[in-house]
Amino acid sequence: MARRNQTVTIDNEKSRDHGKSFVITEMPAEQAEWWAARAIQALLSENPDIGSLGDTPLAQIASMGFKALGSLPPEKLKPLLEEMFTCISVGLPDGKTRALLPSDIEEVSTRIQLRKEILALHVGFFTLGGE
Repeated sequence: MARRNQTVTIDNEKSRDHGKSFVITEMPAEQAEWWAARAIQALLSENPDIGSLGDTPLAQIASMGFKALGSLPPEKLKPLLEEMFTCISVGLPDGKTRALLPSDIEEVSTRIQLRKEILALHVGFFTLGGE
């Protein structure tokens, strides 16, 4: 089965990125697992109380964990953020895609929107069955 993907088109008319399309492709399972393991390890090293969640539903744990990423020191956070963008390509007018270049995104709000979409694509399974 092919990896899932999602096209995100920036619709904010005031944005310099208005009309641009980005294609997010699910990371291979091994890469996604390794990314998540490093993120969890970094979070636990900075916030040991996260480990005591008991019977908290998985969806809530995922949401809390990803919000906590912002509390990581820059040297732990930057490689995780950089790797997230390796699964984005730019949608071209002819329907093809190409690798994302640093100059393709002009707004911080676009970067944040894309990060939310990346996380949703990769952890959407946490919401299956209500957990």
